[in-house]
Amino acid sequence: MSADDQTASGQAEDSSAARDGTSSSSDLDRRIKLVAAHVLAGVTLLSLWAATDAWQAVTGLRAAALLSVLAAIPAGVVFGTLVHEWGHLAGARLGGARYTIPDRLGLFVFNYDFGANSVSQFFTMSWGGQIGGALAVVLLWWALPLDTAGRAMIVAAAIGAFFFAGTIEWPVLSRTRVSGNPLAELSKIDRDVLYRSASVGAVAGLLAWALIA
Repeated sequence: MSADDQTASGQAEDSSAARDGTSSSSDLDRRIKLVAAHVLAGVTLLSLWAATDAWQAVTGLRAAALLSVLAAIPAGVVFGTLVHEWGHLAGARLGGARYTIPDRLGLFVFNYDFGANSVSQFFTMSWGGQIGGALAVVLLWWALPLDTAGRAMIVAAAIGAFFFAGTIEWPVLSRTRVSGNPLAELSKIDRDVLYRSASVGAVAGLLAWALIA
């Protein structure tokens, strides 16, 4: 079999897997790489924050406390965002939706097949992400004693990530209930929406930090 034939065979296998809901070997390989990349990113940022938190706890230095707060921001945002995205995948699987795993590693876990899935499946997939984001906040809140500014910030950053994603997605869900066309509603997300959502997330995170710390 030629290289072109092998490529065509792999593409056909992936296409068939997407249609019938099963995972091909190449799809499984991509999934494993994606899981590994996301776990590595999350563990790295959480470890960096934990190092600054330990430094602050041992020394009590103001510089260590400041670094703990600063390191908590990307750690909490990335942790919350990753759990949010995997929540979308859990929702897609729960709803029996069709999707494919992207070839390139990145933030998004899967490519949703809008043409093959129903509106109800879209809602199940979407709310899975919202539940995932909320779960990330609960996990951090449960796992950490919120007795320092840095520990409060990592929870607050996850709360900010939750509101950032929600400010983007909640209007889409609301409009989709009327139009029945989720892809058209998602296409309305532009730079202004992202900037506004980032502002909402930042304000929500800062307010949460002020209340928790």
